[in-house]
Amino acid sequence: MAGFYGQYQTTMDDKGRFSLPAKLRSVKGADGKPLLEGDLILTKGLEGCLSLYDEGEWSEVQSRLSSLNFTKKDFRFFSRRFYSSAAMVSPDRSGRILVPHTLIAEAGLKKDLLVIGVNKWIEIWNPERYEYYLQQYAGSYEEVAERLFSGDGAESE
Repeated sequence: MAGFYGQYQTTMDDKGRFSLPAKLRSVKGADGKPLLEGDLILTKGLEGCLSLYDEGEWSEVQSRLSSLNFTKKDFRFFSRRFYSSAAMVSPDRSGRILVPHTLIAEAGLKKDLLVIGVNKWIEIWNPERYEYYLQQYAGSYEEVAERLFSGDGAESE
């Protein structure tokens, strides 16, 4: 089964390292190779998390961003924030990733972390921040599903 999914609790050590869950490390791409081997990109995510991309998905994100109009102020702002916070990381033999201090601060990370699979990427959350995020959408899971899958093409933020 392709794609990242599930949620996992882990901890970050004093050096800023955390272990990628084994189930996420075992996800393979179309070529049969694990997606989370070698160089990965860790950057500012949306709603207060960090996003971790394998090389293939990072290329897709870059391609989509490159197709946007650079004369738009929003594009320039987003690109500056997104790319300037990006860091290339590589899991060590134990599957640990070192999170740059700037990204730890950006996402408000502490010792306890929540790692979630979001199909094409992985998010790293402060568990309290994630709980707050979910509370903002309490009771609307079905409504969002209906809007997304209704076929009317209407998308909200």
